[in-house]
Amino acid sequence: MHASRWAPSALQALIVTAALLPTRAIAAPTGPRAVDLRWEAPDGCPAGDEVRNEIVRLLGASEERQPIEVDIAVAREGDARLRLALRIRRPTPGERVLHGDDCASMSRAAALIVAMSIDPDAVARSAAAPPQEADAPIARAPRPPPAASERPPAAERPPAAGRPPAADRPPAAERDVDGALWLSAHVEQALVPALGAGLAAGGAVRSGWFRADAAGGVVPSSSGRIAGQAAGAEFRLWFLEVDTCARALGHPVVRVYLCALGRQHWLMATGRQVDEPFHRAAPIFAIGLGSLVEVDIAAPLRLEGALHAVAPLQRPRFIVENLEGTVYRPPAAGVSARLGLALVF
Repeated sequence: MHASRWAPSALQALIVTAALLPTRAIAAPTGPRAVDLRWEAPDGCPAGDEVRNEIVRLLGASEERQPIEVDIAVAREGDARLRLALRIRRPTPGERVLHGDDCASMSRAAALIVAMSIDPDAVARSAAAPPQEADAPIARAPRPPPAASERPPAAERPPAAGRPPAADRPPAAERDVDGALWLSAHVEQALVPALGAGLAAGGAVRSGWFRADAAGGVVPSSSGRIAGQAAGAEFRLWFLEVDTCARALGHPVVRVYLCALGRQHWLMATGRQVDEPFHRAAPIFAIGLGSLVEVDIAAPLRLEGALHAVAPLQRPRFIVENLEGTVYRPPAAGVSARLGLALVF
């Protein structure tokens, strides 16, 4: 009798266990989201694991399961100001720059920007979901609104109904398009007789991988003379230039561009040690190829340098009447360079 009572109980247990297997398989949580985070920050900032976990938490049950690759670097600017450079490498490349005083708040804002770029709907659902409680809540007194100093940054608040999330409305420091005004020392070898130094100034517009510049400059003095004689001329060069550039190397701090340029020159000559004074001018158009480097140093300033190979399309000959020989004729190709500071806005 003991054996006959045990058999039905064992059979029932097997049936219940088999019935539960599919349910448990369906309810089994998926593995953790793959987030490849490269994190650099000074002492006092959250750990990289905290930022990674915040990204995963904000995405919640998102259906977008592509791997995420992110570089975040936090650096100090001056005594207390912080600069956070964010670069998303996968799945959708993008860059952002944040400035602030609280590293923890900036880190949370960066995690929100990353999550919004992956799946804004999942982030909105995560923000709108009520907190889960084990037991029914009991009546409690209403909580007073937080003081202004305790309120989270705008980037961390859930989006208001009917409005796009805050991460879709970046402030000026985070825009994909920015402008700059720059002033540089200019060195010219292509369009003057001897290596000449001058000044150049211009403006730039940058959007993503593309940059365009318009500039003007002057090389105030360069001299040339007829070979074997004292007679010659003093030269002054004015120019207007347009550059179009494509970014070849991107980094949160350093960027390298490959550029093509068109430049209109006006080369002016004044006779030197000649019997009859003369003044002559020649317009010269040139094209060129080269590179440009941007280095962020302290917002809103950055260091810029450029080196170009320049080929003039006209090569006028400067001569002195009644004397044999040429004072100067532009070479078939030469180089020009500049180095200076840019004010970014």
